[in-house]
Amino acid sequence: MKLTDLNPKLEGTIDEGTLRFDCPLAHGHKLRVPVGKYGTQQGWKAEGEFPDSITLSPSIHAHTTDKENSENGGVEACGWHGFIRNGEVTNA
Repeated sequence: MKLTDLNPKLEGTIDEGTLRFDCPLAHGHKLRVPVGKYGTQQGWKAEGEFPDSITLSPSIHAHTTDKENSENGGVEACGWHGFIRNGEVTNA
């Protein structure tokens, strides 16, 4: 599916920001992924243009179970594991 199908929002820029989008598993919450041009200590390397051709690396594994930690830079817990490549969201 396209990232644009998941109501993405970018807070900041792909060089230094946070990407939020609806859970690809339709769990009714948003995933929160910190992004940066070179990656960050708690984030993902972002390339391309938001939202149509953005690519994040490495894969995203939404497995954090600590909600408090999730709000401070992790992804929301749900079990989804996948990729965002050239604006496409796929399961791992």
